[in-house]
Amino acid sequence: MANPKIVYDPGSGPVTLNFQYPPRRVPAYAFEAVRHDNVASSGVRESVTERVDQFLTLELEWILNGADVAAWSAFMQYALAGGQFSYYPDASQAAFTNYWLEDTQSVARYKAPGKYTLSVKFRQAVVG
Repeated sequence: MANPKIVYDPGSGPVTLNFQYPPRRVPAYAFEAVRHDNVASSGVRESVTERVDQFLTLELEWILNGADVAAWSAFMQYALAGGQFSYYPDASQAAFTNYWLEDTQSVARYKAPGKYTLSVKFRQAVVG
């Protein structure tokens, strides 16, 4: 299995961000419901579900100084502005899911000399 990749288009044509290292602690799934619950005085529960959002959280433990940091910085600037992108969990396969960045800030934190770490939260894109 190959590392993941992200493909996005900042307006000048598709750009591929290849992961140098695989993300860690990737959950099997992450759902969040927008729901309104009411419990009547009789104890009967009434629930109205608006939607269930799906998320992907990634811990990128090793981002290398130089070209890798520059590539992540360019992608994060695009994604922070609301751009949609395609995430391929295995860069050697055709399967992908479209996401938006859920986070409103991005900090590549110091990990070791020449290495940084980054955590991101993606919301699955729903186009309607």
